[in-house]
Amino acid sequence: MAIAHALTIDVEEWFHDDWRPARGVDWRDLPSTVARDVTLLLDLLARTGARATFFVLGDVARRQPDLVKRIAAAGHEIASHGDAHRLVPTQNRAEFAADVRDSIAVLSECAGVRIAGYRAPYFLRRPRDLWAIDVLAELGLRYDTSYAPVRWMPYLGRGIPRAPYRHPCGVWEFPLPFAERFGGWNLPYAGGGPLLRFLPYRVVEQALRAHEAAIGPAVVYCHPWELDAEVRSLPGTPRHVRLWKRLGRARMLPALTRLLATFPFRPIREVYANELAA
Repeated sequence: MAIAHALTIDVEEWFHDDWRPARGVDWRDLPSTVARDVTLLLDLLARTGARATFFVLGDVARRQPDLVKRIAAAGHEIASHGDAHRLVPTQNRAEFAADVRDSIAVLSECAGVRIAGYRAPYFLRRPRDLWAIDVLAELGLRYDTSYAPVRWMPYLGRGIPRAPYRHPCGVWEFPLPFAERFGGWNLPYAGGGPLLRFLPYRVVEQALRAHEAAIGPAVVYCHPWELDAEVRSLPGTPRHVRLWKRLGRARMLPALTRLLATFPFRPIREVYANELAA
């Protein structure tokens, strides 16, 4: 029987992911595309028989509650992406707890289910940020899939964990997969651009095959806005960020369709059911 990998979707608007938002810009004044983009993904998942975990931003759920209900009704898992898409290290413990708590409240209300998982905006990249995991435990969350302890470029960090493990507080960590290549550098291939937008499809497929043979299921992720042909950026967004968001957009949908037809994908709650039951 084929190994099912965990497909995860970070549900946010195109403007939530701008790294340096323009000062004075009110999100409420910006055009929303998230419902259209998520609908495209839901239709694709229905056609291919795949199901996923949707890490939904609280800000999105508050403005689009029916969208969260549609995702849950289609058999997908709802998890938290925080409330306001703030970098975790820019918050103190109380602020972070309030942000996650607010997201859990609105998501639970919309989906009618208990929220078990969390993914941090921009991830957690340093060991000193792991205090956030203790906060997740205090809030009753069961798992995290945020911790990627590597320098962003050139992805250095030979000790990056690749198999699921439990933090001392009891929260499970389901790491994003990195391939060890190029003299010890870690190549992120399973989301955020490298997944199908930047890397050739064959490289991603081979990396997933190697991961499932050596470790087991992998956690793959994408954003709904990556499937949108129109690239939008806030005023003042740096050129390299605009380039990062634009590259490979035309390849994303056909390549993702091919990936979903090649591998079985299920929500985290099913792929790691044994771990979460422990």
